[in-house]
Amino acid sequence: MTFICIWSPGWAASPLDSLATTVLRIVPRVAVDAIRGQIWADGKSLPVEIIADDILTELKHKGAMKAQVGLALIPVAAEVAARHPGPEPVSGNTITMVLPGDDRGFLAEHSIDVLAPSPPLRNLFDGVGIEKCGDLARLEQEAVEVRFGAEGVHLWRLSRADDRRLIFAAMPRSLPESSLDWVDYALTDPERLVFVINALVDNVSSALTARGQCAREMTLVFSLANRSLFEHLVRPSRSTASRKAWMRLIRTHLDRIQLLNAVTGVLLRVESVTGEVERQGDMFDRGFATARATEETVAQLLDDQGAVIVVPDNSRHPLLERRTNWMTQEPAHAARAHMVRESPVDPRLTLQLLTEPRRILVKTAPRRDHELPVEYRDTDSWVLLDSAAGPDRVSGGQWEESGAYAREYFRCVTREGTLVWIFRQARGDEWYMHGWWD
Repeated sequence: MTFICIWSPGWAASPLDSLATTVLRIVPRVAVDAIRGQIWADGKSLPVEIIADDILTELKHKGAMKAQVGLALIPVAAEVAARHPGPEPVSGNTITMVLPGDDRGFLAEHSIDVLAPSPPLRNLFDGVGIEKCGDLARLEQEAVEVRFGAEGVHLWRLSRADDRRLIFAAMPRSLPESSLDWVDYALTDPERLVFVINALVDNVSSALTARGQCAREMTLVFSLANRSLFEHLVRPSRSTASRKAWMRLIRTHLDRIQLLNAVTGVLLRVESVTGEVERQGDMFDRGFATARATEETVAQLLDDQGAVIVVPDNSRHPLLERRTNWMTQEPAHAARAHMVRESPVDPRLTLQLLTEPRRILVKTAPRRDHELPVEYRDTDSWVLLDSAAGPDRVSGGQWEESGAYAREYFRCVTREGTLVWIFRQARGDEWYMHGWWD
């Protein structure tokens, strides 16, 4: 049996809260229907006959006499059993149990009045000879809906033991937490505090893994020696149940926390969770195999360095290595749609710039107004140049802090077919490798 309905004719005008508190000592959940003057008790997975007898005994001690109890798998059957236990005279407290699977048969023999139809609908029932619940239950739904309307359909379902009421709300599932307190001493050593927190994180992570969940937020609550509490919220870049990930993030946060007193206890509480949702893969996507590793690496970087993203801020400086400045932005702003620009997918070479131009040795041949590079040495060997286009001269910087510059750029093709970009620094007569195209 699942539902236990408790009713007494003397409860209609009296508050039921104190009686419901008495019942709550015996069952895990109760619900009060003040309009109909009855109390619901949740008997799921419990020995309901023993529970019902205990409830009546406690109510008798509270002075609630002549209480009647109905037990059934369907709420409407339990309610009718409590209010209309049968033709036998009620002497004191009564327990009526509806056998499992016999809910509809139990209701069929009762008058239609037990379903409390409105007066107009009751007159319609009298006009067509519907006197018992079984009479209404034998009709077709379409006929009931056409003749008796929405209320008639509702009572028709109840007469067939089809009760869709939600008597008890779903019990909220508590989120994992772990705590440790001590009274003989107070911690001031950060390393010992990390050792304690590591054990708490291990307990919480194990609980999350068992539930198939990932934590989105956790709160560290420190009990201090001065009897105060200090709370600190920890939020990673992505939901996770990994003990290593949470411990790494918490250690980073502990370096920034300043506690005003020694610690006598620590509580780690999960604030919100998400499911373990994995992105569906594409067997033809070669990058999918490393997508998870990439996401985890980015998440670790964000956890270690903070939620900071850099975006390029380009200027019109003549020197490419001085043209771009990297500006920090919040992830939410950097991810906006206007930050993404679509580029045409045309086959073209891409210039790969060195972070800083690299000094090289160059052999040249004289031309009318410049020296033309014909061979250069970048690492261990000399590289022959089949052609060199230039020079493209760039100069300026007299008023810049980095100083003036004067360069002669050449776009060169090596014997192997590589297109490289080199330049001559005229002020020192030195040659540099600036990048290449691929």
